[in-house]
Amino acid sequence: MTCRSRLVKLAGIAISLSLVFGGSALFGAEATALRGLHNALGGTMTPVFVAQDLGLFSKHGLEHSLQYIPATTGVQALAAGSEEIGLVGNQCVDIGLEGADTVYVASTAPRFIFQLYGVPSIKSVADLNGKVVAATQPAASTDYAMRILLRKYNLVPDRDVKIIYAGSSPALMSMLKGGNAVAGLMNPPVIYQAQEIGMRQIVNVTELNIPFIFVAVCTTRRVLQQKPEAVTRYLRAYTEAISVILRDKETTLQIMGKRMKMDNRKWVEAVYDDISTVLQRVPYMMAPEVQAVLDVVKSPKSMQAKPEAFFDNSFLQKVEASGFIHSLYAR
Repeated sequence: MTCRSRLVKLAGIAISLSLVFGGSALFGAEATALRGLHNALGGTMTPVFVAQDLGLFSKHGLEHSLQYIPATTGVQALAAGSEEIGLVGNQCVDIGLEGADTVYVASTAPRFIFQLYGVPSIKSVADLNGKVVAATQPAASTDYAMRILLRKYNLVPDRDVKIIYAGSSPALMSMLKGGNAVAGLMNPPVIYQAQEIGMRQIVNVTELNIPFIFVAVCTTRRVLQQKPEAVTRYLRAYTEAISVILRDKETTLQIMGKRMKMDNRKWVEAVYDDISTVLQRVPYMMAPEVQAVLDVVKSPKSMQAKPEAFFDNSFLQKVEASGFIHSLYAR
């Protein structure tokens, strides 16, 4: 073999090695990065607010971006792959029934966080019979919660009680104020606005402990397969953020106030009190909260669907088995 031939051969080997090791390094960098989202600006998004603002994702070796994308659009972004993981509501079940590979890997709020407020003449849920109530949008959490609540009190939605849609929480308040509806579901700080116009609490829905995917961590099975280490790191940061919320109220209030653009401490504390009562140290997804969604969605496919098909607790189980979550509360 000539000198030139040896040089060409060695150069080829070097290029091959650089592709192998360089490509592996590049793949490793990609595998520990996730594009994250949150689909609201409220208190239930606090775990990702805390994890992002305190650098917990970075602490656990994850490059994580976080952006706000409203509910339906956010879930569509996850299904399409333009975003990879994030906090959303029941919509991952809805879109999963249509064939998307969306899957929940951890819970945030496994029950509704709402209070039912209405005009003073409505003393109980039973008094809504023959009346009009307001929700934000069809298939939104306010819609599902209202329907489940009415059925709980033996009222048939759309027959005994008419549900109209305002489009947003501010518009819902306008409907109540204008007399177009006698009651609506809301949470802090909107309840204070309701009180100012003479509305009163009919029932605290949060305290009824109605299982439902109010908010949870959703991703896709494609991401679980391609980036298992990134998902594990996400969940370590996520569970550590929950521990901060439960153990360090002041730090949490500061982050919540900044993220929600709210400088009224009373209002921020009310939101904190709501979310801190539903957070779990080990936030496993459970079948009842998924089944509750399947029971109310309008897709005919929900009748045959099994709740276990919509969540995967195996990643969180590994995090718990490592002793990491326990260590957060042993300090």
